[in-house]
Amino acid sequence: MQARFSAVLFDFDGTLVDSSEGIFKSLIYAFEADGKPAPEEKTLRKFIGPPIYDSFKNLFGYPDDKIDFMIAKYRERYREKGWREAAVYPGIPKLLHTLHDCGVKLATASSKPVDFIRQILDEDGLLPLFHYIGGTDFDNKSADKAEIMRGAMRALGVSENETMMVGDRLYDIDGAHRAGLPCIAVLYGFGSREEFEKYGAEYIVNTAEDILPILVKE
Repeated sequence: MQARFSAVLFDFDGTLVDSSEGIFKSLIYAFEADGKPAPEEKTLRKFIGPPIYDSFKNLFGYPDDKIDFMIAKYRERYREKGWREAAVYPGIPKLLHTLHDCGVKLATASSKPVDFIRQILDEDGLLPLFHYIGGTDFDNKSADKAEIMRGAMRALGVSENETMMVGDRLYDIDGAHRAGLPCIAVLYGFGSREEFEKYGAEYIVNTAEDILPILVKE
């Protein structure tokens, strides 16, 4: 196999792992701490993708002076047990091992805190396959996805024309395009075909197995 790209950047939640159980339970924990009922699951699903501060502000309508409390309660449960409730999507380990064996540099480009990404990848034995973990700091209130991707490319020593982004939400597509990258959008995550077509994803795939032929050739 021969790689078509020198580097591949991956979103995390909804692309590499199904983290919905831990995220939803931790959100519900935060809402309970605030004395409010949890939103419906279709609303909770929209929480995954944007920076956490933006989600509490724009999706749930929290005022600035209450968001820090909500984030602290959410992370209280997520740090204790929520991160362990993430499951790697079928086909992802094989995809990552194949790309790594082909000499492709792998990195994450996520709005999730780096510490949580490292914990989950390490738990699943996938951390050694990555050359760089791109994410946010715990105090980063509004991460720019395009800048996270640019930081990953700088760390990997690659340019835009030799890098591909893989994600599952409009934020990944928009960020990739602003960073000068094409994007593979995956339907098994938290986005929709309508969303991907609207934001102009170069490729739309159903499964992790469908990603490999785009990235390497026999």
